[in-house]
Amino acid sequence: MELVHCHLAKQPPRIDKLSPQIPGVLSDIVGKLMAKNAEDRYQSALGLQHDLQICLTQLRETGQIELFAIATHDVSDRFLIPEKLYGRETEVQTLLDAFDRVASPQENRIAAATSELMLVAGFSGIGKTAVVNEVHKPIARQRGYFIKGKFDQFNRNIPFSAFVQAFRDLMGQLLSESDLQRQTWKTSILESLGDNAQLIIDVIPELEHIIGSQQPAPELSGTAVQNRFNFLFQKFIQVFTAPEHPLVMFWMIYSGQIQHH
Repeated sequence: MELVHCHLAKQPPRIDKLSPQIPGVLSDIVGKLMAKNAEDRYQSALGLQHDLQICLTQLRETGQIELFAIATHDVSDRFLIPEKLYGRETEVQTLLDAFDRVASPQENRIAAATSELMLVAGFSGIGKTAVVNEVHKPIARQRGYFIKGKFDQFNRNIPFSAFVQAFRDLMGQLLSESDLQRQTWKTSILESLGDNAQLIIDVIPELEHIIGSQQPAPELSGTAVQNRFNFLFQKFIQVFTAPEHPLVMFWMIYSGQIQHH
């Protein structure tokens, strides 16, 4: 997660700061190639070639490379819309503030165990998902997890459908971690679910890849079955919610023409 955060948000150091003998203009070129936003990088190989040719010419003629304005001949051959949000600064900041309150409860002087619910409503296609996705950077910084599911009109008959979809995605994230980390998750999950872990595996099959196959849960009847499952699912969720690895759950709910996130 730390590597993901560096990739998404942390600016790399200038190479001329790491090695002073490297000309500043070469550092500018490398920095532009490594820009976080695609629209800030070179848009054509010809633009990059032009700048490198100037560097080579100067080096051959004078033995050194002087500063000059880069990317002056860098023109894209196609129309590209920048990957940037406009006019949503207030909404994005509201989401970021909520995440910071939950992810750093002690710094914000609130209870150690806390959660918040945020609703983003609007018509389809106005950019709600793009706004919510802005929390990816602080989530990665905090070594947290971002999972999402969708409640739609075609799966109304499937209980917990969006929850199951989201946590199946989370299991995939956990499987990509180190053996030591997966063993830690296995221990925490088994301690939380006890002899009833198979009930969660029945709805989230990917969980079995982490904790292994489990014995069938004791049989119950009547409302006890539903009560036990609700209790277990809450305990399962709580395993992944902690200040050292906060969890952000994102659901899309379709209701007529209005969508809620």
